[in-house]
Amino acid sequence: MRVTNPVKFGLIFIALLAVGACEKKKSEPVKVVAAKGKDEVRAVIGREGGELSFADGGARLIVPGGLLQEEVTISFKRVDPTFDLSGKDFVGKAYRISPKLTFAPGAAELMVPVDKTLPGLPSDIHLQMYYYDKLHSEGPAGPSFVHSWQPQPLVKFTGFSQDQKYLKFSLTKTISDRGTKNPFGLLQVGFDLQQ
Repeated sequence: MRVTNPVKFGLIFIALLAVGACEKKKSEPVKVVAAKGKDEVRAVIGREGGELSFADGGARLIVPGGLLQEEVTISFKRVDPTFDLSGKDFVGKAYRISPKLTFAPGAAELMVPVDKTLPGLPSDIHLQMYYYDKLHSEGPAGPSFVHSWQPQPLVKFTGFSQDQKYLKFSLTKTISDRGTKNPFGLLQVGFDLQQ
């Protein structure tokens, strides 16, 4: 029987273990928190999913594993809601998620911090996500366009977080585009004031 050099054998064994460990190691979801005082956070997120959030209990965007088929640089930005939501009140800041994405099969989760006491149950006050859009209509003078806030059908309210500090929304598609100016491309939580 041939005797192998023990040092050489040990090195080969360690190399094989390292290769096996690399193959078994699965990519972890990406988690990035914006620096304190910053209003934008971005990260490259792929099949393993990830989470973008703001410091000090700010909003969170959670992309579960399996929703993206390739790596994408996702930007999550917040802005002050200084624009009129036509008779509705705001909850939290307004958000822009870029680029335009479709999540399937399933949805990303957008968690918005509750920064005020809601005057009723979400269904009673018509709590929902809005986006600013251009409505087209035909009239006697020809086509016309009206810009206004519209309920966003691609974002659904799904409840409160366990600690009641966040509103949770499922997001099947982003509408935002980094080239658009505020308030275009923004998502904003609002509810009826007449309660």
